[in-house]
Amino acid sequence: MLGVLLAGLIGVFLSPGLIEAYLGDGILSMLIMLVVATPLYVCATSSTPIAAALVMKGLSPGAALVFLLAGPATNVATLTVVSKLLGKKTTAIYLISILINSLLFGILVNAIYDFSGLSIQNWVTSGNAESHWFISYASTFILLLLVLKGFASKFFFRTRKTDLIQLS
Repeated sequence: MLGVLLAGLIGVFLSPGLIEAYLGDGILSMLIMLVVATPLYVCATSSTPIAAALVMKGLSPGAALVFLLAGPATNVATLTVVSKLLGKKTTAIYLISILINSLLFGILVNAIYDFSGLSIQNWVTSGNAESHWFISYASTFILLLLVLKGFASKFFFRTRKTDLIQLS
C-alpha cells in the first residue's frame, strides 16, 4: 500500500518537466536510479507502482527497470542478511553483479524501446482506457476486495488468537 501511496504522490506533485530535465533518458538517469534505489528500503511490490509513476512522468523504461531490479535486491536489510549468511566478499560480488546487470538490462530495454519506436506515455495516455472500461472497473473492484480480505483476515486471525488464549 505504501508503494501505491508514494506513486500517487509522485503522480500528483512531481512535474513531468522535472523528471525529463534531470532524469529523462540515458546512462546518467540509470546511475541516478541506482543511487536512489540502493539504500532505499522498498520491496518489489512497492517499487513497481513507484517506477510506473516515474515512467509516466518521463523516466526512461530502462532507468525504471534499474530501479526495479536494484531497489529490492540491494537495500540495507537484504545486504545485511546476505553478508551474515555468505560473508563480506560474497556480498560485495553480489552487490557489484546486481548493479552491473541492472545497468546492462536497463540499457538493453532502452535500446529495444528506441529500436521499436515504442513509447509508454503514448501507449497509456492514448485514450484506449475508455474502450476497456469494464476491465478497469473489474480489476479495481477485485483489487479492493483483495485488500479488504487481507485486512479482514488479519483482524479475524487476531480475534481468533485472543479467543483461544482466553479459552485456555
